[in-house]
Amino acid sequence: MKRNVSSDPPYKSSDLGHPLPDSKYAVSVSLPTWDSVIGYEEGRDSVINKLQTGYPRFFVSPIIKSLEFNVLRDLNLSSDQRCLLFDVENTAVRCQKFIVDRTDGWEVLIKPIFHGKAYAVVFPIQIEHVAKKFWRFFGEGVSVRRAKSFLANRTDEKNQGGEAVDQIKEKISQDTGQDIENIFIYPSGMAAVSATHRALTKIRPNARSVQFDFPYVDVLKLQQEIGSGVIFLPSADSESITKLKDIIDKGELLCGIYCEVPSNPLLRSADLAAIKSIVNSCNTPIVVDDTVATNVNVNVLKYADVVTTSLTKYYSGAGDVIAGAVIVNSSSAHAEEIISQLKNQGDACLFFEDALVLRNNMSDYSQRIARINETTPRLVDLLMEEPLIEKVWYPKYETRQSYDAVRRSGGGFSGLFSMKLKNSEEKAQHFYDALKLCKGPSLGANFTLVCPYTLLAHYDELDWCEKHGVSKWLIRISVGLESYEFLSKRILEALDEIR
Repeated sequence: MKRNVSSDPPYKSSDLGHPLPDSKYAVSVSLPTWDSVIGYEEGRDSVINKLQTGYPRFFVSPIIKSLEFNVLRDLNLSSDQRCLLFDVENTAVRCQKFIVDRTDGWEVLIKPIFHGKAYAVVFPIQIEHVAKKFWRFFGEGVSVRRAKSFLANRTDEKNQGGEAVDQIKEKISQDTGQDIENIFIYPSGMAAVSATHRALTKIRPNARSVQFDFPYVDVLKLQQEIGSGVIFLPSADSESITKLKDIIDKGELLCGIYCEVPSNPLLRSADLAAIKSIVNSCNTPIVVDDTVATNVNVNVLKYADVVTTSLTKYYSGAGDVIAGAVIVNSSSAHAEEIISQLKNQGDACLFFEDALVLRNNMSDYSQRIARINETTPRLVDLLMEEPLIEKVWYPKYETRQSYDAVRRSGGGFSGLFSMKLKNSEEKAQHFYDALKLCKGPSLGANFTLVCPYTLLAHYDELDWCEKHGVSKWLIRISVGLESYEFLSKRILEALDEIR
């Protein structure tokens, strides 16, 4: 019998590695203690060997590993070879080029597998660390459900996903007011971001991009890895606006400006109206990610040329499928060119089983967000009055004017907040370990998820994060559908443990 992780969270040290939710397709995994998080980051066998699953771009599922093993065996390759698996040849070619460009003389091959239904990129184990970057930053590898179908030799089954993908697009179209032709579905949120960046760098080759405000980790790293470089403006204040204006005034032509509403993990919102007024003169596209706020709460298309969103998060809610979307603003001067580029890329869409699951998960999307909108501000207000808390970050109280500029009538502030305890060096670990809630990566699930975000996302660059105001002791909480009474009781109980 499957465990209900909402009512019975796997929070004990003995629950290390339990999938969140209780499914072989879970996109999160229980890291119930501060030490287990550090062990995960350092690759400690005592932690890694207990993980039944993990966030798909950072952790290769045992099902996908089994498929990789079978592919290498069937290709009669030596034990010092490794591979990554992709649904479409274009992605495999990009992966091959990515690895070759970052290594020196190693042979990287593309092998059609399963009668051309998929492709393996084969490389020596010595450069596996480079290949893993592509898997992580681009999010275009085969999904767990796809791998399972190959393992079961279901290679010729009819693809039923077309109708499900169209229905997903129709739902997003209704939510955003954009035509279905302007909506593109991808196998992950980062695949959506990378497709957008490839399009913009193709339209304006040799032009740099701008990352406005401290973003989700891989969005910045992607811009550093492909294209002509990125200018990082690490705050959402007037100083960053001034710096952006100086860049434009000096005549630099940019390929795009990236920001989040709100940002993850500091929950700040870029002043999109100010950015729009600055870039109008040079006609630079603005790309906004609304994953955290959700389009139930905000309409960033008032200013954005392109919107990226991770469907893995709130749209799905269940936490058992990974997907992403790009929505091109039909009123943008760049719309026709960007849409053309996206169509020409030949990217993978969703495997039909993933599309069916996502379509079904999305049915109560708006109702779930409404419930989360009610619970989260109450928890935030409770914690802001708590003497043990030094700071709480939440869109309701961070750069509120910028958030309100895109907030829908009746829109709320969504379900993500971050907090820092007083005397964090002494208290943070004890609070986290004592908390009787699901603890692991990801956000936007129907069950509450807690993580020491900076440790998970930036373990090798903690000092750099501190310099930009992101504490290594920061704890991020994604509120689910549990009642306020249930969540507040468990959070207060954990705080009582450190008083």
